[in-house]
Amino acid sequence: MTMTERLAQVLGDGQWHSTRELVELVGHRFSAVLHRAKQKGWQVEKRRADKQMFEYRLVNYQS
Repeated sequence: MTMTERLAQVLGDGQWHSTRELVELVGHRFSAVLHRAKQKGWQVEKRRADKQMFEYRLVNYQS
């Protein structure tokens, strides 16, 4: 399974996922994978969970 497929699997539920969770489930370079996915049309929201952590959720997935 590619990192992009793992990211889609995790974010595919539409729920908020922490940076920590994405590092554990996708890999420490999840942000690079997220950047490429956004270039392909994914719409991902980002919010600050606390002073040190962000959360992400997939709004719209276009393959």
